[in-house]
Parts: sequence; C-alpha cells; structure tokens
Amino acid sequence: MKTLTMRDLNRKTAAMLDAVERGETFELRRKGRTVGYLTPTPPEPEHKPEWRAHFDWLAKQRDKGGGFVGELERDRDRERARQVALEEEPA
Repeated sequence: MKTLTMRDLNRKTAAMLDAVERGETFELRRKGRTVGYLTPTPPEPEHKPEWRAHFDWLAKQRDKGGGFVGELERDRDRERARQVALEEEPA
C-alpha cells in the first residue's frame, strides 16, 4: 500500500484516481496522520443491530422465568421490599 498526502492528492487527483481504478490502494495522510484510504473495493456494509429481535428474545426469557431479565426483576423486587421496610421502620 502506498502513502498519499493531502497535498499530493490535491495536485494529482486525476492520476491518483486512475491508479485506484487500476487496483492500487493508498493510505491518505494529513499532517503525518492517517485520515483514510483510497481503495477500489467498497467498504463492508455497516452492521446495524436488530433491536426488535433482541427485545423480543429478552421478553421470551422473562416469560420463561429465568435468565438475565428474571435476575433483574428479582433484584428490583428485593429493592422495593427494602424501600418499603425502610419507610415502615419507626424513626
């Protein structure tokens, strides 16, 4: 992979794009730091989480009465019971 500065890209844009078309890959640098890559291959598609499916799965775990959601609910119940006990405790 070749290194390409912003200055070279500005001055030789057409030549650099021709090289990319031929299959070359460049590491683009600005002030000595890498800012990107010029490559003929497209980036991989961005993976977006399927939150609806995840929440559906969590709901099923809760309905089964176990797993992480069940543990959270037990913790919440214990916390509520502790709060009620503290409120009922005489001063």
